[in-house]
Amino acid sequence: MKEASVGARPLQGLTIVVTGSRRAGEQSALISNLGGTPYVVPTVGITPTADDSAVEPFLKSVIAGVDYAVFMTGPGVQALAVAAERLGKKGELLGALRSGRTVVVARSGKPKGVLTKLGVTVHSVPPLDQSTAKGIVEILKRRGVRGKTVAVLWHGSRDGWVKAELEKYGAERVVECSVYEYSRELDAGGAGVLSSLGFNPQAPSHDAVVRLVREIVSGERSIDAVTFTSPPAARNFFEAAREAGVEKDLREALNKKTVVVVGDSTREVVEGRGVRVSVMPKVPGMGAMVSALADHVRKGAR
Repeated sequence: MKEASVGARPLQGLTIVVTGSRRAGEQSALISNLGGTPYVVPTVGITPTADDSAVEPFLKSVIAGVDYAVFMTGPGVQALAVAAERLGKKGELLGALRSGRTVVVARSGKPKGVLTKLGVTVHSVPPLDQSTAKGIVEILKRRGVRGKTVAVLWHGSRDGWVKAELEKYGAERVVECSVYEYSRELDAGGAGVLSSLGFNPQAPSHDAVVRLVREIVSGERSIDAVTFTSPPAARNFFEAAREAGVEKDLREALNKKTVVVVGDSTREVVEGRGVRVSVMPKVPGMGAMVSALADHVRKGAR
């Protein structure tokens, strides 16, 4: 990375790639406030599940009564509420979650916030540095899962390890559901879900992602750092490079740049592609990630 200014604007003169979609504007503002130039190329969108037959069994289980209900993301909670309303079961769903019979667990403050707005009390949230699937499992294990029924509302991709681990510790039944999928597009349904939560998402463009990949490989555009705020954003980025036939060249080019990730799960995806991660915040979060990048630049500039 070329030398940058220290002090209040440590990213001065640096071009930082933003690959996230839902909070691209916020991340861009943080980068700009620190003197950097954001280069926004979203690589991931969401598509809500169109087939209610995939959602209805999950709703029926929660309404009938589960011991634990786990919610991984805010958009997931919102999309589930929309699906439940469409099926005429929103009142029953919220009634079950408010009844006190079910322990409600949120992965982070985002799903907790959406649940709170729906009048649902959240009983447990892992610490910020453990806001992962593993952190959720640890909470449930401490509370006790033997003989219990656990409902897990996933984000756009599931981790089969969670169900296996809960069953290993004696869970009687684990019911899982995804109400949206990560994709390379942001359709009207996905944009609607995100907008209803106060996001101003930017839709990804496959052509723009391929162009970014080629710019990094060729060096035709000055790019100092590339940031990833989710595993799907990183996966889609590398998949675009693979399809363009330049994955090896991209790996070599990225290993000469500053690669920034939001947390462990994203780091695993990036490092799994043979790319070295330069910056990761101690506590997962977009703001913490940008601050960690700024600290990294300050240290390098001295």
